Amino acid sequence: MIQEAPELRIVEDDLWNSVKGRQRTVKHATRDEDDPSENHFRDRRRPKYLLSGLTKCGCCGGGYSMISAHLVGCSTRRNKGTCDNDMNIRRDALEERVLNALRHNLMKPELFQEFCDEFTREMNKLRMEGRASIDAAEAEIKKIDRELDTLVDLILKGGAADRLNEKMVKLERRQKDLKAFMGRSR
Repeated sequence: MIQEAPELRIVEDDLWNSVKGRQRTVKHATRDEDDPSENHFRDRRRPKYLLSGLTKCGCCGGGYSMISAHLVGCSTRRNKGTCDNDMNIRRDALEERVLNALRHNLMKPELFQEFCDEFTREMNKLRMEGRASIDAAEAEIKKIDRELDTLVDLILKGGAADRLNEKMVKLERRQKDLKAFMGRSR
């Protein structure tokens, strides 16, 4: 039994209908006008293979990608020719090796604990670096505010308005950039 309860809606009807309409257009948008099949957008975003985007070249650090129907190899060597690594491996063999290594080595409690500890350390380091850049931006914004106040006082006292105005414009532009950075970082 289904009963309408409009008072419990989280999203307005107009917005809901607009989103559903957009989803329908994305779902049915196809490359070929004659092909009536649905276009599942999730299929375009998901990696095609288990380790897609996760394997790296041991020589240059570039990514490994499919170079034929069954082989993966260094993308940098293939695309730019700047890497000397000509080693290729079958995708299924690579996946099997990685899964076996995980199954037999990483699942040991002491190694799993070491992985967790290292992962936690790395995440904490990244958070601290991010926080440090935010703190530096906040400090620079305060410094710019003080400098702008000083420049306004100099203009009011009859200082060289053109040079002071030029400096104020630069400071305000930098302050705007910092505030935009802060907005993206939060």
